[in-house]
Amino acid sequence: MEMGRLEAFIQVATKLSFSRAAEGLYLTQPTVTARIQGLERELGEPLFERMGRTIRLTDAGQAFLPYAQRALQSVAEGRDALSSLRNVDSGSLTIGTAPTVGTYVLPGILQQLSERHPGVEVSIRTGRSEEVQAMVLADEVQVGFERYLTHPDIESVPLYEDDIALMASARHPLATRGRTTVSEVAREPVIFFDVHSSYHAISQAIFREQGVTPRHSLDVDNLEMAKHLVLRGLGLAFLPRLAVQQELAAGSLVAIEISGTEPLRRRIALIYRKRRLQSRATMALLALLDEIYRFEYANPTGGQANVGG
Repeated sequence: MEMGRLEAFIQVATKLSFSRAAEGLYLTQPTVTARIQGLERELGEPLFERMGRTIRLTDAGQAFLPYAQRALQSVAEGRDALSSLRNVDSGSLTIGTAPTVGTYVLPGILQQLSERHPGVEVSIRTGRSEEVQAMVLADEVQVGFERYLTHPDIESVPLYEDDIALMASARHPLATRGRTTVSEVAREPVIFFDVHSSYHAISQAIFREQGVTPRHSLDVDNLEMAKHLVLRGLGLAFLPRLAVQQELAAGSLVAIEISGTEPLRRRIALIYRKRRLQSRATMALLALLDEIYRFEYANPTGGQANVGG
């Protein structure tokens, strides 16, 4: 299947005009028409309905469009990967990340990457861990940072454990004790953030395991809001330590130990699609992460390779 035919199809499908598609491709309109007709013959299906000067995609065209777009994207990424073989700083890198990692961890990593490879262009997309995994599988991003999940087509490399602790304002009565029980916590206002995230599930599980229900809870949609509510003494919250390091160091927040419970941890991993050709920009990021976290990852040929080596 000729790439020129796919390019013509995508342009016409996007602009719904043969003439505007021809302008965008710097071709004549008859050439674009011929490419579309050739593609239709090859597929054995009409891709457009022509009603005078108006055109629209047929059902076959609608079904084929995302595959054509993905094919061109893969070719573009392949060209970028080959180009970056000559110089890592000419490459680009698209990263998917869970919000907490993107806010509190990724900026430091990207700062170091920029210092080493200032020419690498980085784009970042955020989403919950399941959404990041879907981005990687769809080749919308080259790598992702998320909580540790498994998938047969995904390589998951553990990086670090995200410690989660019960946080209280320094003015809260429990702050002076530094230790409490689940039953005591349940009698306090508890702030939960991002009800669809693993943080919410982890913190709720503490109460379920002990068979108690918080007397009063407040649900908010992001971590920063939960943190500021705790700082103002409006309740307790289970927060990742990496998000409150400055507040803990300043003494404005205090971590409260809960008797009879195991430490709360969430494993964070780097993920990428198996058997995907990795660009030099991606390899540069993996090498940096190897230095920071000292991991090994499965290389595209299926063997084990030390990224830093």
